[in-house]
Amino acid sequence: MSLPTISVVICTSDRGGTVADTVASILANDHPAFEVFVIDQSSDAGTAQTLQQFHHDRRFHYLPVRFKGWAKGHNLGLRIARSPLLAITDDDCVVPPDWLRILETEMGAEPRTAVLYCNVLPGPHDPSAGFVPGFQCTRRVVVNTLREKWYVRGIGAGMAIHRERILAIGGFDESLGPGGTFKSAADVDIAIRAILAGWSVVGTPATSVIHYGFRTWQEGRRLTVRNWEGLGAAFIKPVKAGYFEAGILLWYELQPVLFEPLLSLSHLQWPHGLGRFVAFMRGCLRGLLHHIDRKRLVYL
Repeated sequence: MSLPTISVVICTSDRGGTVADTVASILANDHPAFEVFVIDQSSDAGTAQTLQQFHHDRRFHYLPVRFKGWAKGHNLGLRIARSPLLAITDDDCVVPPDWLRILETEMGAEPRTAVLYCNVLPGPHDPSAGFVPGFQCTRRVVVNTLREKWYVRGIGAGMAIHRERILAIGGFDESLGPGGTFKSAADVDIAIRAILAGWSVVGTPATSVIHYGFRTWQEGRRLTVRNWEGLGAAFIKPVKAGYFEAGILLWYELQPVLFEPLLSLSHLQWPHGLGRFVAFMRGCLRGLLHHIDRKRLVYL
């Protein structure tokens, strides 16, 4: 078996039913040389039993671990992968058969790319009952400065990274993302740090994954608070480390989260969207109080 040129890393926790569909869709890819790592953080043996069906495939690698954390799991994948590129998706997504081939082509088209986001499309759901988080860009965008980062937001359910370049900046910040001190934004933070290190970030509509992570509107409110607090922590960190140009990210995010409640107040209404602003500012404050590694730009 030839050495893989792209590796897939999936972190999962107690989602045996959906992660099996994810793995099956990846193994059905037409890429000639790839490998798949499932980092299993589940609390029981259900996921292991479900994934037993793939153990005959030499491209599939199953790693049960005792720790929790999205960023920590992907950092393990970074260390053990044998290929120069890593593709990342979530355990409730399904990818198309040409996903890996297109990601590799898109990464190679920009020689200085460290992070690439593809589209993440919501699976079938009832929009009156809730939503599915996603990301879509309509045209290919290459970002080289923090001022341009606004045009490529991206989410971790559909992304690829250059292994050596990401390892050189310290990998994912393990204080960010599910399982971390701040429960979100590890997938956003890695792009900010890559840009500050001189690398490019790309958003591409050339391929998409389908996300089946349905949330009710009530769950969405909790998710919103978690996400905005994580964003505050991610955006304040480079400013605290002396990269004052990162203040543009704070400005970009503060405008919409502050404008909406102010607009409501101007109409003598309850400040709609105030929770996002409070969560964002709480993340900034908590980030300011945390120690950071100024060289790698990760929380200690």
